[in-house]
Amino acid sequence: MPSMILSGGGKLAYTSTGSGPPLILVHGSPGEGRSWSRVASRLTGHFRILTPDLPGYGGSDPLPIAALGRTAAMGAAVGELIATCSEPVRLGGHSYGGNVALHAAISHAERIRGLTLFEPVFFRSLYLARDEDAFESAARFFSAYVDRVTTGEPEVISEMIDYWFGPGAFARMPASAHGFLIGSAARNGADVRASFAEELTVEDVIGFIKPLVIAYGDNSPAVVPAIVRALAGFVQQARIEVVPGANHGMLDSHPKEVADLILAGADV
Repeated sequence: MPSMILSGGGKLAYTSTGSGPPLILVHGSPGEGRSWSRVASRLTGHFRILTPDLPGYGGSDPLPIAALGRTAAMGAAVGELIATCSEPVRLGGHSYGGNVALHAAISHAERIRGLTLFEPVFFRSLYLARDEDAFESAARFFSAYVDRVTTGEPEVISEMIDYWFGPGAFARMPASAHGFLIGSAARNGADVRASFAEELTVEDVIGFIKPLVIAYGDNSPAVVPAIVRALAGFVQQARIEVVPGANHGMLDSHPKEVADLILAGADV
């Protein structure tokens, strides 16, 4: 059964499995904590694994209307979960959940033992690294996507899926996945907009001095390794890992490799 904590005036749902030191895994957008199930099943003998539903997803309440800085507010919610742990935590995040995890890690660095990110969509790193071509190319595509998906075209989420997972990926998904994605399209649009409205500074990122592993698949679009290299360039203890044959869907397609990277990060 999911557990609940109060966060920012709302409820944050999370599931806890396994035993050992705490590991918090943050899902991407759109998604729920169960996105990590194939990975988590390989780690329950090593960690107590907490998989929250981010605000507005699964069993969690949405962010308050007055909340400023969507990603930072979601990071604060994860920070409330970090605070419930009796010892420093290892933290992981996938896609937009990587952005959220980065915010939580920077804000609660004294409670973090290490951070592992899988294809974070931290476009802010491109801006901070002055990779203008990569940043502007992504911004053009996703700005058009957000405009359409938030003004009554939820089916356009198929283009976002194909961008990250490869041409035809949406069409190959089952009808149940189509229904979930289309139903979550507006929330995903808000998350995508937030990923381009980050306010973390170079100093914020450089100031994170805990071990950081950033992984990406070698079948992912070119913007992914560009983001990873830019972010790693700011963090003293960063290490880049490549998952052969994987793309943005690595939690499902390569769960063993993802779990192994989390374990390897824990050994640092």
